[in-house]
Amino acid sequence: MSNSQKSVFSKFSLNRVIWLLTLSDIFTWGVYLIIAGFVGLYLAEKLGYNPIEVIGLGTAIFYFAKGTFQIPIGYITDKTRKDKDDLLFLMVGNLFMGIPYLFYPLIKSAEAYFLLQFFIGLGAAMNLVNWRKIFAANLDKGREGIDYGVYDTVLSYSMIFFSIIAGFIANLGQNYFDAVMVGVGLLMIASGFWVLLIFGSKRRSR
Repeated sequence: MSNSQKSVFSKFSLNRVIWLLTLSDIFTWGVYLIIAGFVGLYLAEKLGYNPIEVIGLGTAIFYFAKGTFQIPIGYITDKTRKDKDDLLFLMVGNLFMGIPYLFYPLIKSAEAYFLLQFFIGLGAAMNLVNWRKIFAANLDKGREGIDYGVYDTVLSYSMIFFSIIAGFIANLGQNYFDAVMVGVGLLMIASGFWVLLIFGSKRRSR
């Protein structure tokens, strides 16, 4: 590779922590935003009736949990200068977002769905506050636009891939739809692996 080519690629390179946070987000929000579009169809099959009202209430519960807990979580993590508590909350948040999807195949009532939505919202509160804190602290100075741009581009293309795969598998039948939900949960849980790697990065801002 010529020096000019290296120069072009270097302009779009991200530091290790930003890449790891991007990978973590791909397997949490990238997956969540895709599967949210399928949940209505999924519940219609599971509950046997029009799920529009149930989805509306479930979405409200998700945002209630997320909105209620974000400020207290931010207050707690702001009390510690170093970022270990931020990373711990981020990892636990990823787990709280992912584990409920493992129970989606067992849903028999709207109340069960509401409970799972509450825990997903709580996990989202832990995830968002601390992901944003760590991401902002590790942005490359003078290249913030590139960092955000590359992150969002990678996330968007990942969502294209996930949406095609999820739609194809879910269309095969209810049992396959259950497998998609469980797979979503496992991917979100696995996203904690990237957070663990951030713990080991010596170049991160703390």
